[in-house]
Amino acid sequence: MIRFFRILTLLLLAACLTARGQELRTGIPTDGGGYLAAGDRLCRLDAEGAVLQNLPLARPLRALASLDGRLYALDAAGRQLLELNESGVIVAAQALGTKGRLRALGEGDETLWAVTDAGEILRSEDGRRWSLQDFNAEYAGYYPRMDFRAVAAGGGAVMVAGLDEAGRLAVFSSSRGSVWSARPLEYGGGQVADFEPVSLGYDPLRDAFCLAGGGGTLFTMPGCTHCNRLDRYPADVLYARIPNGFSALLLGSGGLRKTE
Repeated sequence: MIRFFRILTLLLLAACLTARGQELRTGIPTDGGGYLAAGDRLCRLDAEGAVLQNLPLARPLRALASLDGRLYALDAAGRQLLELNESGVIVAAQALGTKGRLRALGEGDETLWAVTDAGEILRSEDGRRWSLQDFNAEYAGYYPRMDFRAVAAGGGAVMVAGLDEAGRLAVFSSSRGSVWSARPLEYGGGQVADFEPVSLGYDPLRDAFCLAGGGGTLFTMPGCTHCNRLDRYPADVLYARIPNGFSALLLGSGGLRKTE
């Protein structure tokens, strides 16, 4: 019964936000709670999934991540990294000097990661000083040019996903974020995943990366490259899968849904 009310609270939050035309774009678990970003609102949740605050934002967010107790986001234009306080107030803004637009932000192993639509991969240990790797330049002639859309880290690995120059899904993984290998996308006896990626997340309980995107698709990639799994949910787009203490949820334009 307690679990039911936790989920109900989140579903009511989703109904409120989507009714105002604001899709639940991104979310992150944090120690003892979590955050959801929907349009120009930031919602802070407690460890039980109850909404503690529903906060207005000065501008819509594209992505959300946390590091060392600080909250980071990308602006909707993909031009700036923003640092937010717990009230959703922007306390710092930084241009990272990229050629392309910042498309995704993620955290893992005490590192922030970001990717751009020009094939750039960025990392930072403090959210302020960033190093940049030009994937398209380094792997020219070996891998196709990439428009990256998602990044996540966990379990001693980091993964990026996007569309290649032919518009096909491509995913790459690395142990240290310097040398990249293509991730096989076969599943279910020879089928190959191909959809527009929106977000990546790492689930420590399953030791798997979860790629969400168009067509209500959730593509799960565990350590075993022959164990990929593709699920489709009744939604136009799945924006993120968020593992947390209170539940594991999918965020989409239709609201929140349990995965179990």
